[in-house]
Amino acid sequence: MSTTFAHDQQQLAELAESVISQSIREGASDAQVLFFESNSLLIEMRQGRLRTRTRDTQSSMSLTVYRGRHQGTTSSTDFSPARLRETVQAACRIASYTGDDEFIGLAPEPYLCQASRNLDLWHPWDLDETGAQLLAHRIEKGIISAGQDVVSDGAWVSTSQSGWYLMNSRGFARGDRQTNHVMSAKALAKKPGSSQLDFWSSHSHLASSMMVPEGIGYTAGSGALAALDSAPLTGSRHCPVLFAPSCALTLLEHLVQATSGAMLYRQNSFLADGLGREVFSQHISIDEDPFVLQGLASRSFDGDGISGAARKIVDNGRLSGFFLSAYAARRLGMVPTGNGWGPGNLSLCSSLTRDSDGLTAMMKKLHTGLLVTAFSGGGPRLINGDYSRSLRGFWVEGGEILHPVDGVTVAGNLADMFRNIAAVGADRLTQGALSSGSVLIDGLQVAGR
Repeated sequence: MSTTFAHDQQQLAELAESVISQSIREGASDAQVLFFESNSLLIEMRQGRLRTRTRDTQSSMSLTVYRGRHQGTTSSTDFSPARLRETVQAACRIASYTGDDEFIGLAPEPYLCQASRNLDLWHPWDLDETGAQLLAHRIEKGIISAGQDVVSDGAWVSTSQSGWYLMNSRGFARGDRQTNHVMSAKALAKKPGSSQLDFWSSHSHLASSMMVPEGIGYTAGSGALAALDSAPLTGSRHCPVLFAPSCALTLLEHLVQATSGAMLYRQNSFLADGLGREVFSQHISIDEDPFVLQGLASRSFDGDGISGAARKIVDNGRLSGFFLSAYAARRLGMVPTGNGWGPGNLSLCSSLTRDSDGLTAMMKKLHTGLLVTAFSGGGPRLINGDYSRSLRGFWVEGGEILHPVDGVTVAGNLADMFRNIAAVGADRLTQGALSSGSVLIDGLQVAGR
């Protein structure tokens, strides 16, 4: 696949400077523009047949202009001088009609990124369509190797490259680029009267860092097979619950949602007044580091041009950080955190975790209770933390899996769940910006059908 874009970084810088200058001439007091380009290849196979073959090239420009306390935003996929001029004029017209907002504006200059870091995110993959199809066949081979009752419901191989350049009228001007490679499998296991789907994927900036294709397929296939022949879980009980790593990551997602900009300044979060309070078990810490080499959520700056920082979000149980864009920070009277594009490489850790605490050891700690492996619906009400999700998994007794279960509902409150985390496993999984091992929570309400 080609490793070049329609414009190099210098050309994007020249286009950005032209757009900023035109915006000021059209009456904007300030302006910010983001130019973005990408190209990608996607192959989807299903049971040996090619279902999708996509080559995609994108170019986009997003412009925000300010007229005092009024804002106008427009975008374009055409970088021609005439179209860019029309886009600038449209943004300035929009700013003439929008409402007054005292909190809008460019990020304060002291917080802007002063120097981009080399985070080792650019690793093009020399992959053509034929090579991608061969990898997809290997993924499907891994699926069917899991057992005779499982077939492929899809195998995907994709590679993409993206580059961007951000500039504002206060002198900030920086660009970056990265590659992203993904291989995924969906497996379907079937027996008379029962069927289950399972999914697995591997994602990296560097192709050689991904799981082998057969391993991705086998993981999906064995997961689907293990969920067959589920037995009903009757009645309701209060018991410990162990979230497998892929499900434990959703707890981090809920924390991010509850401690992010709009949820906080609108007072729609149960953690709106949680800063500085003990909201997790004391052995729990959550670290953010947007500068991890090859990290899936690594970056030198966010959409405001602000550099993030390696920091503690939760420090020995105490909430010590929010996720704030420049706008949200103004609304809250706080300092921006460089999270205008979301969190950067969050990791949930416990001071009690030992290297030997794999999933088997965590089931021993669970002893008797529910192991959650997949969600099928529901979610939390972040305004008060109430939590209810339907799921599938396994009933565990004496630290051993007794049988798979499906159609189970687990309920509680996130505030209690965070405080009642008893252990975090060493079976760490990273997906996107989030990383965690399995999480054991003491005492949730569990109900069968």
